[in-house]
Parts: sequence; C-alpha cells; structure tokens
Amino acid sequence: MKRLVVISGSEATRRELARQLEELFGSSVTLESHAVDNGLTGKVKGALVVLTSSLIVGDCKDFIDASCTVLIAKRTLNFAHLDKLYAVPENSSLLIVNDTGQTADEVIELLKKIGFPNHRFQAYYPGGPMVRCPFDFVITPGETSLIPDVAGNVINIGPRILDITTIIEIVESLGMLDEKLHEKIHMISAKYMRKIISLGKELHVKHDHLKSLNEFLLKIIDSVNDGICAYNQAGTIELINSIAVRILGLDEGANILEPARGRGQKLRAFLDEASLENHILQMGDATYLFSKNLNADTGICLLTIKNVRERINMENRLKSELKKQGYRAKYTFNDLIHRSKLMKDLIVKGRKLAESEFSILIYGESGTGKEIFAGALHNASKRRDGPFLAVNFSALPDELIESELFGYEEGAFTGAKRGGKVGLFELANQGTLFLDEIGDISPKIQSRLLRVLQEKEVLKVGGSKNIPVDVRVVAATNKDLFEMVKKGSFREDLYYRLKKLYIHIPPLRSRREDIQLLFTHFLVQKHGSALTLTEEAASLLDHYDWPGNVRELESNVEYVLAVCESDRIDRSVLSEDLLREASLARAPDDAQVGFLLGMIKQFNGEDRLIGRKLLSALAQENGFRLSEQQVRRVLEGLSTRGLVRMGRGRVGLRLTEAGVACADSQ
Repeated sequence: MKRLVVISGSEATRRELARQLEELFGSSVTLESHAVDNGLTGKVKGALVVLTSSLIVGDCKDFIDASCTVLIAKRTLNFAHLDKLYAVPENSSLLIVNDTGQTADEVIELLKKIGFPNHRFQAYYPGGPMVRCPFDFVITPGETSLIPDVAGNVINIGPRILDITTIIEIVESLGMLDEKLHEKIHMISAKYMRKIISLGKELHVKHDHLKSLNEFLLKIIDSVNDGICAYNQAGTIELINSIAVRILGLDEGANILEPARGRGQKLRAFLDEASLENHILQMGDATYLFSKNLNADTGICLLTIKNVRERINMENRLKSELKKQGYRAKYTFNDLIHRSKLMKDLIVKGRKLAESEFSILIYGESGTGKEIFAGALHNASKRRDGPFLAVNFSALPDELIESELFGYEEGAFTGAKRGGKVGLFELANQGTLFLDEIGDISPKIQSRLLRVLQEKEVLKVGGSKNIPVDVRVVAATNKDLFEMVKKGSFREDLYYRLKKLYIHIPPLRSRREDIQLLFTHFLVQKHGSALTLTEEAASLLDHYDWPGNVRELESNVEYVLAVCESDRIDRSVLSEDLLREASLARAPDDAQVGFLLGMIKQFNGEDRLIGRKLLSALAQENGFRLSEQQVRRVLEGLSTRGLVRMGRGRVGLRLTEAGVACADSQ
C-alpha cells in the first residue's frame, strides 16, 4: 500500500486537501495529513510527502526523513466556491487576504486568469503593509481570521485545492503508472473531472432556474394594471409589458425617443427630463400619470404609466374596504349626550371647525371623550367618506410608533414582514388620522411628524421614495403642551402646526348638568337596565368631582349593575371612591383650614409658588388626609370667604389681607 503524506500551513487547508485526496484516491493509498499550525512531532519515513507551499519547507525539515520523496504542490482555486464571485461587479476594488504575501499574490494571479482582469487588487497578509482605504469586497481562501477591520463584503472562496498537474505528479511518484494501474488512474482522472462537470451541471441548472425565474417575472410584470417600460440611454426599449405596448404603440427593441405617430411632443419633453413623478399626460381618450426614474448605475430608465380613472376607482374601492374593516368613525355630534350649555356651545364650535381642512388639537383630561369628539369631527367634515384611523402614542414604543405611522419597506429591520407594511398615514389617505396622547411622542417622532404635516408626504422606514398623502390630522392630549414647549420637551413648530384649530373638552365636574343624564344613558341605552336612582344617590353623583370623567362614570354604572340586587340604586351600591369623597366633602375642621392657610402664607412670604397638588402632598406629610380634590373644595370655600385668591397657570395661590389675618389667628 502506497503512503501519501500532505503537510499544509493551516488547519483549514489540511482538511480541504485531505478531503480532496480521499475523494480522488480512496483506498488506493494510505493518507496522512498534518498542519504546521498544529505542530509537527515525530518523523515521516518512506512516504511521498506533498507540501502545499515552498514557504513551509523550513518548518518541515526535521519532520521529513531522507527516505521520503517530497513534492511542492501547485494549487488552484476551489471550483465549488467560485459561484460566490459571480456577483462581483466590474472595476471593483478587491482586498485579497491570505497567510503570506506569496500565497496572496498567487490567489490574485489565479483570479486574473479566470476572468477578473480589470479589477483593482491589493494583497493583505500578517506583517504586510497597512490597509487604510475601504474596499468593495474582501476575498480570502479560507483565512477569515486574518481579515483586517476594513469596509467591504467578505467572500470566503475556501482553501485552494491541488491542481491537475500536481495530481499527475502524485500518481507518477507513487509508481501507479509503472504498475500499469491504468484503470485506477482513469478512475482518479474521472473523479477529478467529475467535480468540474458537476459544477458545470450546477451552473446549467442555475441558468435554467434563472431563465424560468426571468420568464415568471415577465409574466408578473405583464399582469399588473400599470404600464411598465424600461429603456436604455439610447432610447432602445429593453422591457415592456402589454399595457405599455397598447398605450405607447411600441414594442421591445423600438426606440422610445424617436418621433412617432401617436406620441406627442408632451411625452417627448417628459422623456427628456432625468426623473419625474406623477406627470399628467393625455394619450388618446385617456389621462395617464407618467413616472420616470433613472438608475445611475445601469443607465436604464424605468417608465411607469397609470390610468388616472382606474386609480381613482381603486382608491374608492380601498376606502370602501377600509370602512368594512372598521377604519371608520363610529360617532357623530348627535351621539354626544349632554344637557349643559357648555357642551352645546362646544358642539356648535366643533361643527364649524370640522368644515375646515386644518389640523385640530383637542385638549382634555383623561376620560373626557377626546377620541369620540375626533370621530364626530371627521363625520361632520368633507372627509366623512374617507377612512378614520387612530393611534395612541402612550401605548406604543418609539420604534413601533415609527413603523405604524409611516410603514416600512421589506427588510428594513429584523422581523420586518415580507413585502413591507403600509403605514397609517397611507391608509388614512383622503381621510382623518387621530393621534391620541400626542404629548408622549419622542423628539425623533416629533421631527418626522412635522415633516409629514409640512410636506404632505411620508417616507417609509428603510425606504428611499417619498409618498404623497392627503390626510387631515386631529391630535389630542391631556398634557399642557405649551408648558412642554417652554421646557423644550415638545417642538414649538410642531405645536403651532397642530394647533391651527383648537378645542378644549371640559371635565365632567365643569358640566354637572350632564352627570345624571350620562349615568342614565349608560344604564338604560347601553345596558338596557330599568334601575332608578334614589334622591340621595343622585345627589352623591352630582357632587362627586369625577377625576376620571365620563370613563369613570361609565365604570361606576357597570359596578352598580354588578352589585345592585334591588330595583333602586342607593348609596350602598355606589363605588368606594365616590362614597369616600362624599364623606370627606363635609366642612373642613379648623386644624385643616389653619394648616392650609399657614402653608400658603409661608410660601407667599418666600415668594414661592404653591398649588393644590403641592398642598395635598404637604398635608399628607403632616398627618392631614386631604386629597387634591378635597384641598380644592376647601380652597373654593376660602375663596368664597375672601381669604384666598386662586390664580390660574403659574400664578399660584395667594392670601388676601383677611387671609393673612386669619392665618395669624390660627
């Protein structure tokens, strides 16, 4: 049995060459393989030794006995990995990484011979010159650990293998020709050629697959409703679908830039432009939207042609479908339950504002019905037939808000679904988009939102093309945006862009005439209950401040329905919050009044602002169980008595002269 020993510089090369020789020689020889990087121990005797490079001769001299025959191999590129190089464009800059300068240069020469003569090469190896400039591609024959930190796409073409001349030398050195083992030699040659042939077959299969894919794509292009035409810089049409053939009267191979019957000077002038979007042209009896984009890399112009009438019909169908899916406003101004003059005046104002196309900012405490009012505005506007979509910023993280509002392109980020996503601005086209809790958005989203409001177009996440949109924005908040602007946490330009029109929905405690009416509405109209209120229960409802507003009131109705066992609603079935506030609504004792007056006097004397919230916190710290609402009731009583002036905004609470005297007497 013949003995063949292969010695390489690296472990990766050792594995690759061992695999190649085992595949070629099988059991005809006893094969050993070693890598200098792994260390060489012992001594090889009476064998044919193949060294992968003359550079490792010195490393192997103590390992190889004089009884051995030594060959220095010639190596070529691994055919199995060459398909990775097909995507490398002409004139690219290539950094070739290998373990030595000589082996890197050998790879460069092999690449030039197989079809890369016009590329810009630079060799890189440990101890070689520094690499400063970025490269289009980094190519290495299995030495990925040596790649420096430079820009570029990495292509690993695998360790080089033994070429056919080295294989023949091995056969001759092993004496296989002298022993007339022609059949074995034929088999070895056949195995070597089989690999090349199989690669050729693989390329043929890939070619057929690409051909089938190309035919499939052409069928898809031909099936779309728009005209599509691609032509080169000379004007020769390289691709055109049947709709564009019908519109332009041209076919593949024709020159779109040459004057021809049926195509007017307007089209010719349009084609002279570098790039245009949605240019309206009359062709025959129809009106079309022409768009043209030039690909600077290929020099190919892509022309798309949309029929205006068909596009309008499609948008109308989309609106109808969005309404079916629930993208509509459910309420009108007639659905707003009220009796108070405050709400009557507000609804009159809302109907007037609805007729405008400007954006509207709605301010109101939590639970006052801002989204319901926004829906009513939409249904009273000219956009009532368009979609109504809503998004609550407080419930979404920043990244999700961006993709929800503006949409994203396929592959824009990890997890992006195939085909991308249409954003709410696009879905709400020719309709209304309700942005709830607008005060919670980050500076990044504020900036993007401002651009959409100014430019009337959106850019998808990961996209490069602006999409025009026709959307009315209604925003809502329970925060003081003006204060946020002064503190720098909300953009001033966005604030005034949103607040072109403004509506303040009053809290329920400011329209107490509506409390029992709303309670009865939820009880009877929504839940179909025949329960009635006792006089005491009705009074408790009227005098409660409802910090959660209409939402809290509806929750109380649901609580009552769950616990009430008679046909009358009395105080025993009202919520604990309501009863606790009612019990604390009695006249405050002297200690409470004295504490509040004393704290206001102290802050006034130090020229510091103090309000209900701070007073409540200080009262809790000093053993007085006074909520902010209870503090407000006490202050209203003190104001009525002429002891306290209750200013708005940053004025704070001030004691009158009588109030100071009263505080001093406590």
